[in-house]
Amino acid sequence: MIRLFSSLGRDLGIDIGTVNTHIHVLGRGVVLSEPSLVATDTKQEGIVAVGSDAERLLLRTPDMLDEMRPLRDGFIVDYRVMLTMLRHFMGKASRSVGRARVIMAVPCGITDVERRAMTDAIIQAGAREAYLIEAPVAAALGCNLPVFEPIGNMAVDIGGGTTDIGVMSLGGKVLAKTARIGGHDFNTEILGYIKNTYSVMMAEETVEQIKLDLGSALPPEENEEVSFLGRDIGNGLMKRVTIHKSEIYDVLQMPLQHIVDEIKNVVEQIPPELAADILERGMVLTGATALMEGLGQRISGELGIPVHIPKDPGFAVAVGLGQASKEFERMDRFIIASKSRKGRA
Repeated sequence: MIRLFSSLGRDLGIDIGTVNTHIHVLGRGVVLSEPSLVATDTKQEGIVAVGSDAERLLLRTPDMLDEMRPLRDGFIVDYRVMLTMLRHFMGKASRSVGRARVIMAVPCGITDVERRAMTDAIIQAGAREAYLIEAPVAAALGCNLPVFEPIGNMAVDIGGGTTDIGVMSLGGKVLAKTARIGGHDFNTEILGYIKNTYSVMMAEETVEQIKLDLGSALPPEENEEVSFLGRDIGNGLMKRVTIHKSEIYDVLQMPLQHIVDEIKNVVEQIPPELAADILERGMVLTGATALMEGLGQRISGELGIPVHIPKDPGFAVAVGLGQASKEFERMDRFIIASKSRKGRA
C-alpha cells in the first residue's frame, strides 16, 4: 500500500520553519514555498489569510490586521494558528491530503511533547500518516549524501530561527544539535543597527534585501552601498539612508560567530572513526542563509573542513524529505516520531 501511494505522488514532505514553509510532493518536486505567516483581525478573533496572501494583506493594511507566526525558533507557540496554517498549505499542495503520508522536518532539540503536538497537527490537518525526521537528516538526503553507508556524513541547515547540525552514518544519527539562531537573527541585528544609528524604521522586506545585497561572512573587498527609504523615528517622515557593506559585515559578526562556534562544538564531539571521513569529504551547508557571501569559506577556514553548498540550498531539506519518501523502508532509525489516524504507529 505504501508503494501505491508513493507511485501516485501523494506523499508530502513538509519543511515548516519560523520564516518560510516549503512542501515537496513525491513525483512533482517542491510545489509550495510561502511565508509561515498568518494574518488575523486586530482582536485576534478570526484568521483572515495565510502564507503569501497574509503577507500581501499585511503590507497593504497593516493597521487593520495582526501578524502571527505560529512557530518561534522552529517550535510551535500557537497550536490553533499552526493547525490552520498547516491545513491551508497541505490543501494547497495536494488534492488528496486524506490519502497522504506526510514526512516533516523538525529541529533536533524537539521534546516528546512537541513531537506529539506536531504529529497531532499533521493528522488533524487531514493526513493519513505523520512522520518526523530531524532537519539535518533531510538536508543530507537532499544533498545526496550516502547516509545509509558506513561513512561519516555531516549536514548543517541554517533556517530562519534555528541552526540544525547533524552527523549520520549507517542509516542512523550519531550526533545532532539545534542552536536557536538563524537567518532571522541577522535581520534583527541589521534592523536594530539602522534604528539606533540612523533613527529610521523600515519594512521587514527592506531589511531582508539589505542582508541579501550587502551581507558577507568575510571582510568585504569592495565597500558596496545600498540606498533605501525608511521612516524617520523623530518626525515620521520618509527618509533616505545609504548603508555600506562594511557596516553590515560588522553588524553580523556576533550571530555569524555564534553559528560557527555551534558547528565547532559538534565537530569536537564526532567519534574519531567518523571524523576522518568528514575531514576528507567535508560537510554540506543548507538553508537560504548558506548563500551569504563567504559563509562557506569562513566555516571551512575556522574548522579546517571542506564545506559544500548545493545549487538551491533553501530547498535542500524539502527535496530531502522527498528522498526520504523514496527510501521510506530504510528510514526506521531516522524517524523520531510517527502517528496514523488509527493511533500511534
